Amino acid sequence: MPKEYLFFLAGLAMGFLFGWLAGRRLPQAAAEPSAAEPSAPVVATPAEEAGIKLVVNGNTVEIPPAAMAEIQGLIRSGQKAEAVKVLREATGMNQAAAKSVVASLEKVMM
Repeated sequence: MPKEYLFFLAGLAMGFLFGWLAGRRLPQAAAEPSAAEPSAPVVATPAEEAGIKLVVNGNTVEIPPAAMAEIQGLIRSGQKAEAVKVLREATGMNQAAAKSVVASLEKVMM
């Protein structure tokens, strides 16, 4: 067997071994929640939040809690255009991005 194949197989075996050891030592944080521990949805009121951070077109935008509460109220009352206006004033977003965020918030709130 040529020397290159031996080095390749040795490297492959070492990579598998190190990966297996790392997987055994890392905490299982990404594991699925068990059936014994039901997960309840976490709902925070705007007063409890420090602000909501969104990533829009690769930029992080923070919506202040007071503006978020107003936007949610406007969406619930069906005034989406006014919600877009409040969002634009609070964050400086452009019209299209703000409209998209309001539409997404509407879907999440339903």
